[in-house]
Formats: sequence, structure tokens, C-alpha cells
Amino acid sequence: IIALAERVDCFPDAGASKQRGCCWSPLDERNVPWCFFSTNHGYTVDSVEQPNPYVMKATLKRMASPSLFGADIEELSFHAEMQSNNRLRFKISDAHRQRFEVPHEHISSLTSDPSSPISNTLEMTRKPFGLTVRRKENNRVLFDTTMAPLVFADQYLQMSAKLPSHNIYGLGEHVHQRYRHDTYWKTWPIFTRDAFPNGVTLQPAPAVTYRTIGGVLDFYIFFGDTPEQVVQEFLVLIGRPVIPPYWSLGFQISRWDYGSLSEVKKTVERNRAVSLPYDIQYTDIDYMEDKKDFTYDKVKFSELPQFADYLHAKGQKYILILDPAIATSKRVGGSPYDAYDRGTEKNAWVTESDGKTPLLGEVWPGETAFPDYTSQNCIDWWVDEYERFSKEIKHDALWIVSQC
Repeated sequence: IIALAERVDCFPDAGASKQRGCCWSPLDERNVPWCFFSTNHGYTVDSVEQPNPYVMKATLKRMASPSLFGADIEELSFHAEMQSNNRLRFKISDAHRQRFEVPHEHISSLTSDPSSPISNTLEMTRKPFGLTVRRKENNRVLFDTTMAPLVFADQYLQMSAKLPSHNIYGLGEHVHQRYRHDTYWKTWPIFTRDAFPNGVTLQPAPAVTYRTIGGVLDFYIFFGDTPEQVVQEFLVLIGRPVIPPYWSLGFQISRWDYGSLSEVKKTVERNRAVSLPYDIQYTDIDYMEDKKDFTYDKVKFSELPQFADYLHAKGQKYILILDPAIATSKRVGGSPYDAYDRGTEKNAWVTESDGKTPLLGEVWPGETAFPDYTSQNCIDWWVDEYERFSKEIKHDALWIVSQC
């Protein structure tokens, strides 16, 4: 018998029925799954290898059971390692075919330094396959996937884990109504605010279910006695952030369409006159010539190169905005728009499916090309343009506005 709070939805979509091959138990309670996993789903451990005390490898074979969405992967590879005394990593992937993985350009160079055997922290259940992660000091269970089966198909992956408490935080990219998460059958999409199918479901067990439509399952678990220690362990893995300058934490003023630099200065002087404490003044893209990046209006903003000095005299800073959609049109008077021309020469733009034709859109300056920041050519072009512009317009920081 599976408790209501521990039911894991085997069909997180409309139209579930008892024909799915899962457990079927309709309720008056709408949030609790009616169609949920039984014990005849998932994978079994076919073989285990432990090359050293800190690493565990296994091959998983899918159990014969109804498929949720088809194209299930029959054989999986499992790899787990204690990378340090306070960091466990485990990964589950297709044993025979490479699948997309987000590149870890920084994490890949990390050196492992464990001293505690993985068996002190990780226990594997063979049939059906499941993992139990414990604190080695007191054996308290932190992450237990034996509550529900693993699903690993071509376009659908799902893993559930029972958690030790309802104190669950995080899951960014959302507007949260409370700091601690609601675990009453609450689902949050991953990396989006309003759409599925990638998502995280929290339920009263307490437990969490991860669902995604591709890639692999790659988890890091950090051990710490306090939230601060967990964050410290996380930063050891990904690298510590740049400490922001103290002035960047102060009050800041930004507005679209000041119209001219003289109007910006009037705003600054008006606030100084009433002793309003603010550290930073911005100019939006109306300082540009026809809203073209790496240019400035030499009529209405003719003194912009000296504006930072004007602010620095009173201990203030200047931030300018760049809006990286690059116009394809000429500059005033028909002169070349060098930033666009140099970008074209460098093949810096996002292209259509042929890999050659620049993908054009329309943003503030009219018809635009879009920098492809995944391309080294684009990175080189961008750095060069920014260095040129920073020598022309003195400023303290940059606000880059994203474009959709």
C-alpha cells in the first residue's frame, strides 16, 4: 500500500486512465495523483564495479513494464563518486548512445580530494534500482530514490526522491510567494515561469520529482551543517563569484529618453540640490546615434565622453546601456556603421539554418542582426568593439539589455 503523500504521478498530463498500466485509484482530492507508480516499473542493477573506495559504477537494465511515452532506454550507465568529503556526484546516462549534456567548462577541471569511502554515504538498492544518500556522521537519510522508479526514455526522464524535511528552498527563475516552498503537490517549471514539460514537483511525503524531456540525470549533493556551509561547498565546485564594488550596491537612477545630456545633468543637479543620496547615473540607448550600439549622438550628447568625470567629481559613477541587437543600416549621412561591418567580416551573427545567412529581426534601431555569443568569432568581435568604445566614452560599468 502506497501512502497518499508518497504517490508519484506516472502520467503528469491530462487524460490519465487505468489503462496506463500503473496503479489507479481515483480520489475526491484533485491534487493527489490518481494514476501512480507501482513497484513493477524502473530498472534493476545488472552489474556493479568499484574501482576504488570513492567511486561506484553500475549497469542498469530496464524492467519489463508498460511504457509511459515510448522509446525507453533499455540499458543505462550509472557513475557515482565522492569528489570531496562534502560533495557527492552521481550521473545516469544511456549506456550506448551519447546524449546532450550542458558543457561544464569550469567544473571539468576540478580535482577530487575525498577521504571518506563512498559506501559511508551512498547505498544502492538493486531491484528495483534506487539510491539512498546518508550523512556519514549519523546515517540520517537525505535523498532516497527508492520511493519511486526511475524513468529514462528518449524524450522523457523522471526521478523522485524522498527528502528529510519540508524545509525546501531554491528553484529560481520564478516569482515565489514564500521563501520556503509549499510541498502540497506544487509543481514548478524548470528555467521557465509558465510552461512545462521540464519541471520539479514537491509533494507532502516530503519528496521531490524531477522531470525533463532530454539529456541525462546528473546530480551533485552537498553536505553541510548549515546553509552557509552548503553554499561554500557549492562555490568550491562552480567557482566563487566576483565581489561587486561597494558603490554598485547604492541607489541608482535610470530613465528612458532624457532627450539630451543637458537634461541628464539637470536631473543630476536637481537630486544633488535636495541631497538625495544616489551613487549611479545611467543613460539609456537614447544616448546613441539612432540607437546604434557603440555610437553616441554627437549633437544631443556631444559631451558624453566627459560625463563620467563630471559625476566622479562628486563621488558618483556612470553606467551606460548597450542593447546588443546590431543595426544593419548606415550611420547618419550614409557613412559606414563600422561595428556592423566588422561583425559581418567576423561572422559574428546568429544565422539561419544554413549556417551562413544572418538571422535578421527588428529591434530599437530597425532591422538588426543578433550577436552569436556561443561563437568565438563573435566574442572576439564584441571584445574589440567594446574596447574601442570604452576608450571613446569613459564609464564605470555596463548594463547589457537582453533581446528576445
